[in-house]
Amino acid sequence: MNSRFFFAISFIVFLTGCENERIIDQVQIIESIGYDQHEDEIKGTAIYPTFTEKGQTQLNILTTKSSSYDDILPRLNTKSAHPIEVGQLRLVLFGKKLAKQGINPIIESLKRDPVVGSRMQLGIAEHTAENILISGKNTNFPFHLGDKINQNIQNGNLPKMNLHLFLDNFYSKGKDPCLPYFTIEEGRAHVNGLALFKNGKYINHINLNQSFIVKILIDGAKNGRYQIKINENKKNGFISLKNLGAKAHYTISQTDQVPNISIDLTMNTQIKDVPPWFNVTANKDIPKMEKIINDHFNEEVQQLISLFQEYQVDPIGFGEMVRAKSRKWNYVRFQDMYPHLKTTVNTKVNIIQTGVGE
Repeated sequence: MNSRFFFAISFIVFLTGCENERIIDQVQIIESIGYDQHEDEIKGTAIYPTFTEKGQTQLNILTTKSSSYDDILPRLNTKSAHPIEVGQLRLVLFGKKLAKQGINPIIESLKRDPVVGSRMQLGIAEHTAENILISGKNTNFPFHLGDKINQNIQNGNLPKMNLHLFLDNFYSKGKDPCLPYFTIEEGRAHVNGLALFKNGKYINHINLNQSFIVKILIDGAKNGRYQIKINENKKNGFISLKNLGAKAHYTISQTDQVPNISIDLTMNTQIKDVPPWFNVTANKDIPKMEKIINDHFNEEVQQLISLFQEYQVDPIGFGEMVRAKSRKWNYVRFQDMYPHLKTTVNTKVNIIQTGVGE
């Protein structure tokens, strides 16, 4: 009796496992998908790999149009020889025109889909998502766009981001999300800054230097590179630095009125390049360089915050900081106060290494 029962249970489990099994040659694994506004319709572009002999990979493109976002995948499926699978989806890319109108329906759908991974990346294309995806077709390197975002988070100027973090900020009442901003440079997709969002709509974008500032203000990161243009004795030059570790400390006062926020930013840096008139090998110009960098970041952080106030976006999360300190915090009231928020910045840069000449 017990042996029959055990056999029946085992058989059911076996059948269940077989039902969910997929053979890789019999499905189309979509790695990236893009959405664009095309006249009165939405255009969907999907990229998927096919695997040939000797481990070679070929990337392929599927496109379709529909009046509804929900109809894009079914329409793409009609053009595929095998069922489309999105379980390995690494990137969803939005054209800027569509993002300006709002990406809420697509975000809501991604949130509800149990197959979509929370670490998947999102992005904005300067012109169209289709152009960005097609530009990478000839690389024949699967998942290269999603990997490009992850690499720039780990080693470059992008703050931490993925679908999970985007959703957290998307539904937050005290912080606004941002996404990597893609352009095409010399025929290749290029991460060129951050796209700023408010209420699910693209507002504007910032460059990579400004993205670096957002990163150190949010993450306290240990990576990223930055270039400072300087002018001394009517000569122009650049200081290039690498972040070895940054930390921002926020002090908030007057939470029941227009808040005052003091930002103390500490950075340990490695100098990668300097103008020829600096003598970094003898260390005599190090204090002078530290002062130049301190003054620069004091000004640039303040200007970037003023830009965010002008756009009425809060990617740093000042709203969350004020809410944590105030019992009377109100979202609508804070939105009215946000453009008048008062901030002061005090930067302390420590030059730990001078890679030039060492």
